[in-house]
Amino acid sequence: MQRLRWQTLLAVFLVAGAVSTIGLRAWVSRGNNPVPIPWIQIALILVLSVGVALLGWRIRRFVGKGELLNPVDAVRTLVLGQATAVTGAIHLGYFTAQLVLALPRLEAPDPRTQAWSAGGAIFASVLMIAAGLFAEWCCRVPPDEDSEDPPPAGTADPHVS
Repeated sequence: MQRLRWQTLLAVFLVAGAVSTIGLRAWVSRGNNPVPIPWIQIALILVLSVGVALLGWRIRRFVGKGELLNPVDAVRTLVLGQATAVTGAIHLGYFTAQLVLALPRLEAPDPRTQAWSAGGAIFASVLMIAAGLFAEWCCRVPPDEDSEDPPPAGTADPHVS
């Protein structure tokens, strides 16, 4: 399985941010209030981030000790880490769009509250991306001690399960 590239996360962030900015701007231009960001959503993102990081750390402990591990568990954690990182990039794009739309009107109390909420959500989204990438890193397989041959050209990274 291929490692998740930072270019992929950047592309997801930019597309989500652009689509969110267009959609939120159209929503507000029709006279609607900005979409609120509840603090419970930020807390949920943080809890999910911690859970994914702990699952990755569990896999890392098994690999580090050389204990037997069900490969399906490692692959599930790897896929969960990658999905978490991509989801974090989507959230980051959306919450950045929320912040960008609130910044020009900070003198009013509602946009100021919206900006603070968006800032907290951006922080939580960055942690979500970091937790996903950490879980992916934890699922790397150490190089085989018996093999000193380099991997054939064009194959997947041997350090990723």
